[in-house]
Amino acid sequence: LDPARPGAAVARLQEFARRNRAYSIAATVEKDLGPWKGQLEPAYRHARDLARDGRFDEAQAILVDLAQLPGEPAGRMAQAFLSFEFHQLKASQLLLKGDTTGARAAATELRNLPLDETKRPEAERLLDSVGMVDSAVRMTRTTAFQSAARSIHVALLSSFMDDGRYPDTFSLDSPVLANLRNTGLLRTVSGITDYAVKGDEFSLIVTGQNGERMRITNTGLDQIP
Repeated sequence: LDPARPGAAVARLQEFARRNRAYSIAATVEKDLGPWKGQLEPAYRHARDLARDGRFDEAQAILVDLAQLPGEPAGRMAQAFLSFEFHQLKASQLLLKGDTTGARAAATELRNLPLDETKRPEAERLLDSVGMVDSAVRMTRTTAFQSAARSIHVALLSSFMDDGRYPDTFSLDSPVLANLRNTGLLRTVSGITDYAVKGDEFSLIVTGQNGERMRITNTGLDQIP
């Protein structure tokens, strides 16, 4: 019997006692059940604390273990929590942390549960909230990427004014971008490619962490579909 899985331990002991109820050993097993049952509610409270701390995998493992005991109060509470609130709490916490992908997965898992007509609208509203936050995050990232692209453009133009020429090679590690790197303005940029220079003209493609791409030339910036 695993002390970390009191639900499974109680279930096994109960099944053993049931199958051997005609023998004296069943009474001994019934006595052994007491201490194990005493661990059920503390395990439930621990699982709830883990969920509050965002440790959902650990919490779910304990709750699933307890949920196999519908005849015990801790088992019924675990079943009830897993039937809705656990997934709702998980999605909400992940959303607050900015993990919209994880929040969407948790909310979708919640919607796919056999919910009654009072809970199903709540699950749909949760998915709506995830979608709105995700859209806002995407817009913020796009704006930050475009700002970074404009800063790269200005840095190259300033370099030309200072040195009378554009650098022969250019990447995120170039000295021209040192100040932008130090201020964190390039954190949304994943790479610079296709840099070409000819006299007072240059061209390059900058790619964002979100997959967005933009062509930058000495004359301006153009979004790449």
